[in-house]
Amino acid sequence: MSRQQLTIIVTCTDRKSATPSDELMVRHLPNGEVPLRARVWRHALARATDRRPLIDLYSGETWTQVRTLASKVTALGYDPTMFVASAGLGLQSALTSAPSYSATFSTGQADSVGASLPAAQEWWNELPHAEISPGGRAIWVLSEAYSRVVSQHLLDVTAPNELLVFGGSSEVSETVRVPADRSLRHALGGTVTSLNVRSAVQWLNLSGGDDLFAGAAWQRWRAWAREKRHHEVFDRRPLSDSAVVEFISELRDRQPSISKTNALTLLREAGMACEQRRFSTLFQQVMAR
Repeated sequence: MSRQQLTIIVTCTDRKSATPSDELMVRHLPNGEVPLRARVWRHALARATDRRPLIDLYSGETWTQVRTLASKVTALGYDPTMFVASAGLGLQSALTSAPSYSATFSTGQADSVGASLPAAQEWWNELPHAEISPGGRAIWVLSEAYSRVVSQHLLDVTAPNELLVFGGSSEVSETVRVPADRSLRHALGGTVTSLNVRSAVQWLNLSGGDDLFAGAAWQRWRAWAREKRHHEVFDRRPLSDSAVVEFISELRDRQPSISKTNALTLLREAGMACEQRRFSTLFQQVMAR
């Protein structure tokens, strides 16, 4: 019996198994218009010699869950083909080899590719993209920031017959989207950054081997979510500027390309408090050293 084809598209992660060179960190690109900066970036990617398959390049908790997702859909009888939506590489097969890099569609970070949504979309259009056969069934796991940039392009070029989107943004129809729901984090486990992919894995767990795209699958998810929602109450310890700087410095030493968003998430998950604007200022000071 032949397996049913399934396209999986996931957002990249800032956790990498190798440290990027300076020329493959967006912060070191020359000033100028997006096409010029993107051309310099593409040339740097082409020159890089230390390359590895994307399935091995990305690491960390989120990517562990991505691997689990692929294993579970295979166990359910599908033949998955995985692609990664990357701010540094474009849309690429998870088996494509590439160098380590640091680039993000999230704004206000050292390696943000654009300060606005139009700038980020222009950058995305300058990147190379793998071809995906249109139609068929697909599961997308996209952060909100990445979904805003890439969703319309993905819908245009892949036009799946049946689609499930975990996370995503308002650019994706509510009829196919399972929005990120932080009140499920307690039931799903892990950190906020892995919430979307953990939701996708749980959707598979609830399927019982039935059709993942059928109305019954949505009914099971909604019933489970109603039962498991838990509104977390945080009692965080406020920190001085020096303590926040020390925390960020330690994170940077372990993860040189960590994003501001992920750093703030880790601080809060550690039970500590810092107002977002103050954290942003201190983060930029530490990363500029």
